[in-house]
Amino acid sequence: MRGLPIIFAVVLCFLAGAILPGRAGETVLTVAGSVENTNRGAFDPFFDGFLKYHDKEFDKAFGFDVAALATLPQQSIKVNADTEDWPGVLAMEGPLLKDVLEAAGATGKSVTVYALDGFGLQMDVEKIAARDWVLAMKVNGEPLGIGGLGPLWLVYDTGDRVAGEDEEKTWVWSVFYIEAE
Repeated sequence: MRGLPIIFAVVLCFLAGAILPGRAGETVLTVAGSVENTNRGAFDPFFDGFLKYHDKEFDKAFGFDVAALATLPQQSIKVNADTEDWPGVLAMEGPLLKDVLEAAGATGKSVTVYALDGFGLQMDVEKIAARDWVLAMKVNGEPLGIGGLGPLWLVYDTGDRVAGEDEEKTWVWSVFYIEAE
């Protein structure tokens, strides 16, 4: 009989993962603000310690784990920049920013994409529509990790063209939070 509560708990965890898409694993991206689709509760100052550190509070949000992001259509792009230490053409993979925002039901006139270091890039709907912005999860076939350039890197395809330093500055690496306004 001692095993019954454990089995019950495992079943509940499984069902929670099935009912709340994007929350079966650890959340790597939170989309908050003007969102229609939610799979998590309001900001919790204790359990959302890193969000609290960055002064990010919300009533509702959509949390994505890596598996949920991987279920969205994936884009494969090539990115190159003419900046110091850039290693050459990088092959990147991940979902389009617009698909991530659509999955979260983001509405509004703009979003701000935040990096782990607090950097934020505000983008209006025109800027988002002007390019196929990708939230890269992999570079050269390897997952991006926290402590490097991950968990996500906001970029766009440069193809055979080498982007300038000003363009490269709009590529937000270590993305963890998006606020729709």
